[in-house]
Amino acid sequence: MTTSNACSTSWPGRCAARAAGEAAVAARARCIAVVLCACSVAGCASTPPAALYASPASEQVKTAGKAPPTSSEQLVSRYGKGERNFDGLQLAGAALAGAKLVSASFRGADLHEADLRGTQLEASDLSNANLQAAALDGVYLSSATLQGAKLEKATLYDAVLWTADLSNAVLDGARLDRANLQHAELSGARLRGASLKTALLDTAVLRGADLSGANLSAATLPDADLEQADLSGATLISADLGRAHLRGANLSGALLCKTNLLNTTPDSANLQGARYGKDTQFPPGYDPQANGAVEDPCCAEKDYEAACAKAK
Repeated sequence: MTTSNACSTSWPGRCAARAAGEAAVAARARCIAVVLCACSVAGCASTPPAALYASPASEQVKTAGKAPPTSSEQLVSRYGKGERNFDGLQLAGAALAGAKLVSASFRGADLHEADLRGTQLEASDLSNANLQAAALDGVYLSSATLQGAKLEKATLYDAVLWTADLSNAVLDGARLDRANLQHAELSGARLRGASLKTALLDTAVLRGADLSGANLSAATLPDADLEQADLSGATLISADLGRAHLRGANLSGALLCKTNLLNTTPDSANLQGARYGKDTQFPPGYDPQANGAVEDPCCAEKDYEAACAKAK
């Protein structure tokens, strides 16, 4: 999708933020390459990021006609010998915590309920993979592809998904608290009832994403693209949406206590029935009540999250 890679003058700072994120991802790739390949600093600096993740051609193993691994041990062993194509793998419940599976392909794989905590999957392809109820806490998925992946009720606490592609992925009920989704592509993704407390979503693209009923308390979304996103009934307490793009977004019934909406365009979004407090920051001149929002006394309570939950 072209909009995910393009910088727009309507989001100040997006270009710089994205460039910084990509530079950091490249830096991490160089560090991984140093550890794995013991390459020189000069050599690493001149190598394209994609090549840093890839194995040398001499180490690649021909996989045509080979049966896929039937155990976690086989998978790790064959990866260590240079094999990278594990498309269609059937390893539900696999124990792969901490494994190194960088730049591998798991397209259409069944890894539901697998233990992938702390696993290194940078630049790997998990398109249409089944990761339902999988444990992915602390997983490294920077620059990975998870288009159409199924991640319902998966746990991704502290997961690193920098620049990952999760377009059209299904994450209903998933736990992404403290996850790093900066510069990630989530267009068309479904995150109904998901938890993204304190998650980092700077410049993330969530066009048409379904975040209805999701909890984004204290999440950061500056310069995020939320055009046509569904945030109805979402909890956005203390969330930072500064400079976010909200054209056509649905925030009806959302909880906006202490939410930062400065430099956004809420007048082009649906705020009917959204609840806010005196500490909610709207753009100068914007009248929330004229646009259907309601000032709720629960936002002034000491434990306003609990108070607002009761008042819901």
